Order: sequence, then structure tokens, then C-alpha cells
Amino acid sequence: METINIFECIGNEIDIIPDKLLEKLKISYETANNRASEMAMLSELIKEENKKEYCRLPFCHTVEAEAFGSEVIFNQRVGNRIGKYRIEDMDSIGSIQQIDLNKGRISEVLKAVSILKKNGENVVLNIGGPISIATSVMDSQLFYKILRKDRHKIDSLLKLIENSAVEYISEGIKRSADIISFADPAGTIDIVGPKIYKELSGKATYNILKRIENGLGKSVVHLCGKTSTSLEAIGFLESEIIETEGEDYFQMIQNAKLKRKDIKFIGHWCLKTDKFKNQVVVCNIK
Repeated sequence: METINIFECIGNEIDIIPDKLLEKLKISYETANNRASEMAMLSELIKEENKKEYCRLPFCHTVEAEAFGSEVIFNQRVGNRIGKYRIEDMDSIGSIQQIDLNKGRISEVLKAVSILKKNGENVVLNIGGPISIATSVMDSQLFYKILRKDRHKIDSLLKLIENSAVEYISEGIKRSADIISFADPAGTIDIVGPKIYKELSGKATYNILKRIENGLGKSVVHLCGKTSTSLEAIGFLESEIIETEGEDYFQMIQNAKLKRKDIKFIGHWCLKTDKFKNQVVVCNIK
């Protein structure tokens, strides 16, 4: 395996929503997380507050786990977190069902994407990776315990997550999300190690990306820098630096896409940070 440096994340994982934005809309933080119309309005205010060119949804990384049955604690100060896992023991892992995109908060997120696009906004849809979702559906210690004792159960769970992620991404693309922002912070190679990454977490991410590759349309997938460099380290993708222009990183991605119609995946950088030189890194899945 060729040695490659894994990207060091420099963006803030949790976005704290200022009180003044909620007060302006006269809504609670929990309502803003759970109702499409309020979610869309708040996203537009955050865009203006941060002087960005795009609206970003959802406001946390717990949506998929909640759709699988985990319970979420909504906390504006420290970010939303899992309050109760859907899977609490080895025996209950077989009862989990595929995500229903027509129910719950995940449905509201997709509706909010449609509202924002109707309003003429650029939209980034955040998608969690397989290990990050799995360790939000169950405690991470339980996940690795089952992995050691009954690998087949973990393989089945990750396949279910993979199928659900593909459906979720595909629905976001149908609703014209400009960028699918994909990250698996709990499953990168520096966290799980090369062996588990190649056999499990990286493979699951690779499967998702290959399945959506030919259905992206005008959308582009931005891979978290840690995810894309992990995939390259294990040999699942090749990277290519291209020169482009733009006032910020988002604009550079858009301009690169206009210049090169074949671009499907971009990575090795963080969408939340400012541009680095006038370059973007195109990622080609093998």
C-alpha cells in the first residue's frame, strides 16, 4: 500500500446556531430541526450570517441514525447527540429495518432541500458514512464486540446502511441538491486501521460511491478530506489536481464542474474551510 498522508480536519464538526437567528424566526431549536419549512428558512439565515453561497442541511449528523430508530437529544449549545441507541445488544441487531425516507426528520430534510431549490438556493446535503451511522445506531464498543464475535451480523448491518445511504443520496439528487457532502469520521483509516478499513468501512463507502456514480446528474459529491485520503491510501480511488478559479471553495467546485463535465467526486479538502490556492482535487473511484 502506497503511503499517503491522511487529511487533517480543520473545520468545526459542530455548527452552533446563534440564538438571534432562532429569535428572528420565532421558532425553537427543536422545531428548526424537525419541520421542513422552518429548517429551510433557518438554513437561509445561516447562509447569510456566514456569508456563504450555499445552504447546508441538515444541522447535525444524527438524522440517519434517528431514521434507523435511535433517539436524539436536541441541544443547541453542544450539538445534537444520540440519547438512546436503536441496538442495545447483539440479539437486537437483526430487527433493524431499512430507512423509510417518507417518515420522520429525514423526510423533512428532503422536503427542505426541495423548498430551498424552489427558492433558487444552492444546496449542500450532508450524508453520513456507514461506520459513523452504525456507531450511532449502537454504542461503538458494542459494534466492535459484535465485529469480533459475529462478523456476519456487522456485514448485514452495513449492507442495510449502504442500501439506505444510496436511496437517501439518490433522493437528494432527484431534488437537485448541488453538492452531496459525504463524510465518515468514525470510519477513516486512521481510526479503524488499514485492515478493517479495506475489508469493512472503506469497502462499504466504496460500494456506496460506485452505486451512485452514474446517477449524479448535475450534482457532485464532495468527500470529506479524511474520507477521500483514506480511500486513496487503500487504493479505492485516484486523485487528480486541477486548476480552477473562484472567490471561495464552493465557487471553485462549481466552476470546475462547468469546465469538466466528467467530474463526479471532489475531495482531499474540507467544504467548511476557505479555498487553498486555485485548485480542487478530483477523485476518480476505481
